Amino acid sequence: MKMKSDIFILIPCHVDKSYYHIETTSTNLKEKDKYAQEYISSLREIAMSELVDRVYNSFDRYYLGEYESPILGDAPKGREAIDTVRIKFFLTACERTKLSVLTGVICNFEGNPTNVLDQITREEILVDLDDRFTYLDDFLLRNFKIIKNGEAKTCLIQNKKANYEDILYYMATETNDSNLYNTKIISKKYHDLAVDNVAVYDFSDIFVSESVIYQVLHDEGEDKIQYEGLLIFIVEILVMKLSAIYRSNNQVTEALEKNKGISVKNYEILSNEFANTLSIWQVNIYRYKGAQTIADKIQERFDIDNVLKNYKQNDEFLQNIIDTRNVKNSITESKILFVVAILLFLKDFYAIVKNIYLFFYESQEFSASDVVSSLTSVAIILVVVFVYLSKNFRIKGRRK
Repeated sequence: MKMKSDIFILIPCHVDKSYYHIETTSTNLKEKDKYAQEYISSLREIAMSELVDRVYNSFDRYYLGEYESPILGDAPKGREAIDTVRIKFFLTACERTKLSVLTGVICNFEGNPTNVLDQITREEILVDLDDRFTYLDDFLLRNFKIIKNGEAKTCLIQNKKANYEDILYYMATETNDSNLYNTKIISKKYHDLAVDNVAVYDFSDIFVSESVIYQVLHDEGEDKIQYEGLLIFIVEILVMKLSAIYRSNNQVTEALEKNKGISVKNYEILSNEFANTLSIWQVNIYRYKGAQTIADKIQERFDIDNVLKNYKQNDEFLQNIIDTRNVKNSITESKILFVVAILLFLKDFYAIVKNIYLFFYESQEFSASDVVSSLTSVAIILVVVFVYLSKNFRIKGRRK
């Protein structure tokens, strides 16, 4: 008898405008699917119980329907389908931040789960849409206006513990059924992960690597969806955090790669957009220490802090570009101002020379307005020269 697996594929996403266009479609689909009703109800109850109100109240949950998806074979045979599965898609969305997590659920899968994990790693999830297989990114954008913005994380859940060799491949998210390579995993890293049980409660064992969580339920019974949900809701929050980082980092990276920088106004919008997400994934959002403990461990294995560090480095680089551009603009503006002031001064200087000539050679007296105009012109040119020189000294000081 083959071991059955439940596979949850969690993908960071966002929308540009709103999720409201999904609500009607989701409601109609959910009414026809008993599992979808139970799943959403269970996740809502768990999140309400486990999360502080300010976070729980931020999320809406939608059902996007069930679709057929092919499992692709490994090279060198090519990318032909060796199996097919049914995937139910759910969306956990935050309307305020426009962030979301798409969860693809494959229930009671009896095939080789490493083939699925390998395909997820290659970002080759396909959806049968109108008798034509479409990449998940295109499917989401075309049907729901949802933008995938980062790599997937996977929860593989079984009711019996797999053998040690299989767990190694789970941790590495690679297929153990390759037609191209006849190799074995010898990395100490994955051997250590395959035996490091990070579970907090006794109803399951949990093993975690960079991209996959392998959970073994000891006694699932009728409460299977509840036990699975206790893990899924934690991973949802972490993937939501990744979605926030990926979205901002993608925008920053795009600006850097196009070598066009970004306006100060747009940069402020981007920074405020990221800051607006902090409340839904900062520390101390869990009511119970057990959930916080497992969340901290998964975050460490997912290397989320390093992803955040990468974003901050790119953001700092972009800030430097903006500062440099502002300095160049400031130099240009001061030069223009200086030229304009010189032209105005020359105009008034001509009037002064003319009046002096008339005073000495034609005995015409200075009017009060001529004196004021002359003094004003001298004052203006002195001020402009001072400002121009001080700006240039400051700029040279910055460059040293």
